[in-house]
Amino acid sequence: MALKKPPFSNRRVVTEAEADALANRLADRPYGDEKVVEPAQEILTRTTISIPQNTLREIEDLALHNKRIGVAPKSVSAIIRDALEAYLKKV
Repeated sequence: MALKKPPFSNRRVVTEAEADALANRLADRPYGDEKVVEPAQEILTRTTISIPQNTLREIEDLALHNKRIGVAPKSVSAIIRDALEAYLKKV
């Protein structure tokens, strides 16, 4: 059994002026521009790393524990970022 399409009479009629206004509003929008980032924020970039499975499990457990007690860092990537920053400061 095929689904019946609703009749076109139920649709709202768009006036030419409304269509032109929408087209003008959308035409002025930039496409593909980067989001504005506040100076204090850094742009995060994705990367792939390989770590031992046991280490990943420990980090995941720590992230879950931090989420439950409400302390930062609360994600695996945040824990790894913090550890890398600490390592780079030491070197």
